[in-house]
Amino acid sequence: MLIEGHHPDVWCLAISSRADFIVTGSHDRSIRRWDRTEEPFFIEEEKEKRLEEMFESDLDNAIENRYAPKEELPEEGAVALAGKKTQETLTATDLIIEALDVVEEELDRIAQHEEEKTRGNVAEFQPDIRMLGLSPSDYVLRTLSNVNTNDLEQTLLALPFADALKLLSYLKDWASNPDKEKMIRAVRRNTSRGK
Repeated sequence: MLIEGHHPDVWCLAISSRADFIVTGSHDRSIRRWDRTEEPFFIEEEKEKRLEEMFESDLDNAIENRYAPKEELPEEGAVALAGKKTQETLTATDLIIEALDVVEEELDRIAQHEEEKTRGNVAEFQPDIRMLGLSPSDYVLRTLSNVNTNDLEQTLLALPFADALKLLSYLKDWASNPDKEKMIRAVRRNTSRGK
């Protein structure tokens, strides 16, 4: 949750003994008191609100830059600047983050099941239905393969650093297995049929 109030950086923060309010001090020479409310907080709504704000600010920037002098077109064969974030790239980024979280939960469940097997509590492992019967690596690859090729670069650039590191941890598996290339093609085919 983002709380707006100070203009520059916040330098200090103190929490009350009952945790019903906090006090912040900032470089703008102001002190603010933030009281806890009884209003429910929904993470999904906050995520959507933040995405909409980012999208609208990108649109505002695009409108402001409409009348700015145009950059020269790159010469043939030269590399141009990457595109801007769009609602599609932000949605795709969220889907990749969600897939990485689902896989992390599933890997924890698998490790817990293996530990229970060593203790003798043998129950049949039930895989997470959200993973569609795929292995963790295949599920992440499937999600990544569903991103439109034109949006892939901006989608990956929008990933938080921690999630980018998680995604990179799967590259070794994907690169060492030639069957993964076939899976990417199959997913792309199925995605293009569905559109």
